[in-house]
Amino acid sequence: MLTGALLAIAAATCFECSYVLQALEVRALPTASRPGLGMLRRLAARPRWTLSIVLGLAGGTLQVLALRHAPVTLVQPLLAVGLLGLLGFSAFVLHERVGPRELAAVAAIIAGVGAIALGAPARGRHVDDVAFAIAGVLLAAMALAAFVLRRPGAGALLASAVAADALGVLGAAQAARALPDVLQTAVWCALAGAGALAALAAESLALQLRGAARVAPIVLGGQVAVPVLLAPALLGERWSATAGGAGLITAGLVMVTAGIAVLASSPGVSRLAVGGEGEHEPGGERQVGDVRA
Repeated sequence: MLTGALLAIAAATCFECSYVLQALEVRALPTASRPGLGMLRRLAARPRWTLSIVLGLAGGTLQVLALRHAPVTLVQPLLAVGLLGLLGFSAFVLHERVGPRELAAVAAIIAGVGAIALGAPARGRHVDDVAFAIAGVLLAAMALAAFVLRRPGAGALLASAVAADALGVLGAAQAARALPDVLQTAVWCALAGAGALAALAAESLALQLRGAARVAPIVLGGQVAVPVLLAPALLGERWSATAGGAGLITAGLVMVTAGIAVLASSPGVSRLAVGGEGEHEPGGERQVGDVRA
């Protein structure tokens, strides 16, 4: 369990560094009408954005290894600890104010992760293949919905991003179970990667349609809450391995999710957390730092 926790924290560090680099690039693009590979191709031409993807892939690899040793119920909330790094970057580099609201959110995240750890969630030994397949199809349909609509709204894009992220986490969990079988691990990693790619495309467009402070709480909260809530039913994870374990885990999940929502709505953190900087409204000006473009 300790090994899994340390790997999850290392994964969170890679993810947060990736977000910081994305924050310097994604807002330089003109507003797109729908998510797709075209936007990602334009971003790929930017070296810092490419480096951010490399760091994201490193984080994904560490996440799979973390899931080899610890359950989704613990790993996903631990990834939220990386928001503390974004808060520090926001305060010392972007010079955003860190007030009681942000400090309370940090305390909630730390306390929530501690409660989940004390609840001692256990990795499941068996996967409900039927339930997993049904949930996978539903999540995939939700993830792809924004890509088939002609002009998807921000709500559809956010739902797509959360569903795609959840599908990616479930794929990563299955990849961890499949190790060291190379073929099965590669198939599940491909599913996790596809989910992450779809989430990235949907998030990028949602960020252009809405302010980052409105996108980040939903995306980041969903990344933690949805996979954790699905884990007992789909992956067989146990929340009652210790007395009061289920209560501690539930309370911890609520605290972590609430802390994420509050912290992610903080201006500097929200701009970094979803890989964008500044506010952008369709047909308006884009503000990046002190420069209007």
